[in-house]
Amino acid sequence: MSCNIVCIIAYDGSKFCGFSHQKHTKGVLSVANFFELTLQKIGIKAKIIGSGRTDKDVHATNQVINFHAKLYMPLDKMKKLLNDRLYPFVLIKRIFIADSNFHARFSARLRIYRYVFTQAELLPFYSNYIAKVRHGDISLLQTALNEFIGTHDFSLFKKNGSETKDFIRTIVKAHIFPAKIHNISCLVAHIGANGFLRSQVRIMLKACFEFSLGRITLQNLVRQIQNDITLEKSLYVRELAPACGLYLHRIIY
Repeated sequence: MSCNIVCIIAYDGSKFCGFSHQKHTKGVLSVANFFELTLQKIGIKAKIIGSGRTDKDVHATNQVINFHAKLYMPLDKMKKLLNDRLYPFVLIKRIFIADSNFHARFSARLRIYRYVFTQAELLPFYSNYIAKVRHGDISLLQTALNEFIGTHDFSLFKKNGSETKDFIRTIVKAHIFPAKIHNISCLVAHIGANGFLRSQVRIMLKACFEFSLGRITLQNLVRQIQNDITLEKSLYVRELAPACGLYLHRIIY
């Protein structure tokens, strides 16, 4: 009998072309491809479902996946066999059996991302995991982030190619706090929503950086959040913050 097996995984996004299957990757696997090939190595042929997509170079500390397969060994043994083969790019942190109706994507109520960034000089060893960006004062960054909280049509905060046709999302939390990471002075943006569009978080953060540097006004940022199509296109913020600082932090069900 097939079981609905759930894994909470962490992965290094710099080693993959993104989470989901890609048509044109020039030989670089997606996280999903890599995980499914690893399942095959222990005799399991299954397609995995993820709680959400992450772009190339975006990491995850607690991505949730599920797949349906016959369970022919104890879960702790399966976890060890998989982790031995997924190392060093992916780690299964937890593995368990869920109700047959559980769906990693559609059952999720809240997705939380964290973005780690600094203006400090970085050793090369950290450049794939901490974003180096220019920005203004933390209070200005928070002022801009506050404007995103609530339910909005984020049509002007998405990358082209989004699969969904519904661009309304609800941001329930958005705050920035200082942190020391490997003795590096960083800032961390913590953003939670019922869902995100393609590259939405990175465009939101780029807009916050631009406002904090005085390059855009708060009024025009608000107009973009309100999906004001009368706003001059030259005033839109459509660039993306670097992917390397972004982490899928937690999924709440």
